[in-house]
Amino acid sequence: MIQKIKSNLPLILVLGLSVVIFLVNLRINFFRYNNFDFGKFDLGNMTQMLWNTLHGRVLYLTDYFGTNLPRWSMSHVDPILLLFVPIFAVFQHPMTLVVSQLVLVIFSSIIIYKIAELELKSKFSACFLACAYLFYPAIGFLTAWTGFHGVTAVIPAFLGAFYVYEKMHKSQKFTKKGLVAFWVLLVLVMMGKEQLPLYIAFYGVFIWLFRQNYKLGLKMIGVGAVWFIVAFFVIIPSFAKYRIEGYNKFATSLGLDTSVTRDVERPNYFLSRYEAFGETYVEVAVNMLLRPDIMVQVFFGGDKLDNLRRTFEPVGYITLAAPQLLIISLPDFLINYLTTEGGIGTAEIYNHRVSMIVPVMFISVIFAISWLSKFLSSVKFLRKIRFYEKLSGWFVLVFSALILGLNIYTTFTYNNPVYLWLTQAVSKRLLGAIALAKTEPDIFKQTDLELGKMAHISRLENKDRECAQKVIGLIPEDASVSGPDYLGAHLSMRETYAIFPALYEEADFVIVDVFSRKILTILDADVTLVRDVVGDLVKNNNYKMALGCGNLFVFQKVEPFEKDSLLPLQQRFSYEEKVSFEMVAPLNVVDYKLPETLTRSQPAKLEFVYKKQESKRLDDYVLFMSFVSRENGEIYQVANLPSFGLTQVKDWETDPYYLETNEVILPSYISEGKYMVFVGMTNNIKNRSVYLGDVTVN
Repeated sequence: MIQKIKSNLPLILVLGLSVVIFLVNLRINFFRYNNFDFGKFDLGNMTQMLWNTLHGRVLYLTDYFGTNLPRWSMSHVDPILLLFVPIFAVFQHPMTLVVSQLVLVIFSSIIIYKIAELELKSKFSACFLACAYLFYPAIGFLTAWTGFHGVTAVIPAFLGAFYVYEKMHKSQKFTKKGLVAFWVLLVLVMMGKEQLPLYIAFYGVFIWLFRQNYKLGLKMIGVGAVWFIVAFFVIIPSFAKYRIEGYNKFATSLGLDTSVTRDVERPNYFLSRYEAFGETYVEVAVNMLLRPDIMVQVFFGGDKLDNLRRTFEPVGYITLAAPQLLIISLPDFLINYLTTEGGIGTAEIYNHRVSMIVPVMFISVIFAISWLSKFLSSVKFLRKIRFYEKLSGWFVLVFSALILGLNIYTTFTYNNPVYLWLTQAVSKRLLGAIALAKTEPDIFKQTDLELGKMAHISRLENKDRECAQKVIGLIPEDASVSGPDYLGAHLSMRETYAIFPALYEEADFVIVDVFSRKILTILDADVTLVRDVVGDLVKNNNYKMALGCGNLFVFQKVEPFEKDSLLPLQQRFSYEEKVSFEMVAPLNVVDYKLPETLTRSQPAKLEFVYKKQESKRLDDYVLFMSFVSRENGEIYQVANLPSFGLTQVKDWETDPYYLETNEVILPSYISEGKYMVFVGMTNNIKNRSVYLGDVTVN
C-alpha cells in the first residue's frame, strides 16, 4: 500500500491541488452569485434553457428583445447543454451548471497528467505540467468569473479524445471500444459551440499527416467540415428570422429606428464584429484571404498583442515548437483576434472565448517539451557526457519545472482571481456572507441635527443587493418578468425573463433599475429611452407599483385602475416658498410634506418642491430618499421615480418650481420605530443629503 502511494505520489499531488482549487472556486462562485455578479447573460440564459427543456421547450430562452426562441436563433449552436438536463432536473438551481463546469475544468488536470505521462515518460514532469495547467491564468478566470459556457465545459472531452487516441497510437492497438470512445468524445466537443467542429477538422489533419492514419483523419475532416457548414450556413441563418421578428416588434414598441441596428437583422448576429471585412459570410471570408495586410493589422492591432502575450507567456512560448498541434486552435484565434467592432473584448484571457485554446496550448507544451528534450540530448558534444542516456529525462524535468514556475509567476502578475483570493485570505481578508443590513452608525446618534442641514449619507447604490434579494422573493415562480440583467440568473427558472425595457407593456412584473444601461449599450441608444419608458409605466393604469427600494422599482400588472389625473411631477411658475434647503448648488428644497406615520407594505406619499436657482447643469444626478432608524442606524433608500422617469433633474429649468409626489412602500423587512428622513442627490461622484425630520414606521 505504501509503495503504491509512493509510486502515485505525483498524481496524488495533482489531485490534492485540484481539490483545493475546486473548494476555493466554490467559495468564490457562490459569493459572486449572492453578490449578483452572474446575470441573465450568460448564466441566466443557460439556466433558462435547461428549465425550458424540462418543460417541453427544448433550449428555448428569452433574447435581448423579449422574444422566446430557440438558442440557435441567437447565432449559437451548443447542444452540449442537453447533457446537463438530468443533473439539473435533480438540482434545479443556476449554480448547478457552475459547479458542473468547475468539476469538468479543474479536474481536467488529471487528463493533462495522463497525456504528459504517456508522452514524456515522467510522472514528476506530468505532475509539474498538470499543476501548471491549474495555475494557468486563463483557467483561473474561466473558473472564477465566467459562470457556465458550453465551450468551456467540453475542455475535458477534447483532452480525453486526444489521450484515448495517443494511447491507441503508441500501442498500435486500435480497438473498437477505444475508437467508439474517441468518436463519442469528438462529438461532445463539436456540441460545445458552433465553431468547434473546425477543431476536429484540424485535429483530423494532424492525425492524417503526423500519425499517418489517413482514413481516420479524412473522416474527422469530413465530419468536422459538414457539422460546421450545417451549423453556420444552415441552422443559424434559418432560425435568424425569429430574432429579427422579435427585434422588429421590440423596436416598434419603443419607436426605435431599425436602420441604425442592422446587425440584428443579419443572418448571423455576430457578423457585425467583422464589418471591416464585409457584411456577409462570403464577403468576410474572401476579404480575409485577399487582404492579408488588413488581416495582420487587425490581428495584432490595439491591445491584442498584449492578449497574445498573456496567452503565450505563461508557457514560455514553447508551444511554437509544436505548430502541428497549436494550429488546431486556429479557429478561435481567428474568431477572437479578427474582430473589428469596438468595445468587444473577445481576445482577453478573462473571456470564456479562450476556453478551447487552453487545452490545445497544454497539449502543444507537452509535445514541444518532448521534441526539444530529444533534440537537445542528440547534440553531438553532449554524447560525451557520462550520464548521456539520462539527459533527455533531465531536460524533460527541467522544462516542465520551468513551465510550472512561469505559470505560478504569471498567475499572480495577471491577477488570477483564484490565487488573488487565496492571498487575500492569507492576509485575513476573507470573503464572507454579504451584509444585508446597511447602516449609518454616525447619523442616527445625532439628536441635535437641525432641519435642512447637510448630512453625510451613503450614496444610492447602483446595485442594491439587499433590495435585490427582496425583489426576487416578491416575484412568483410562474410570472413573466422584464428586469435588469443582473437579476437574470436568480430569476431564470421561468419561461420569460426579458431585459428591461423589453416587454415593459406585457410582462406580469416589470423591474426598473434607474441605473440600467445594458440594452442601451447593445442598441447604441440614448439614455433617455429608459427614462421615457419609466414615464410610461408611471402613467400606465395597468401597472401598479408593488415595491420600491434602492435603485429598483417593481411594477405589477393588474386590472385597469384609476390613477391620479395629475402626474407625480408638476411644474408651477408661482409657489410660496416655505424653506430654503440647499442640496447640490443650484438646486434647493423650498417645501416638503412628510406623513407623521408610515405603515410598512402600504403606500404613502412624500412631497417635495424644488427650485433651481441658476442655469448650472446638473447632468447625471438622481434624487433619492433615505430613511435612517433612530434605534440602530439601519438605512433604507429609494430613488425618486418621478424625477427620473418624467423629467430628469438635468432637464430642469430655472424659472419653474418642480412639485414631486413620491409614492413610497416601505417593505415589511425593515424594523419598526422612529426614522430620520433625508432627501438627497447623487451622481456617484458628488453625494448630498438634507435632513427633513422624523417619521414613525409601523
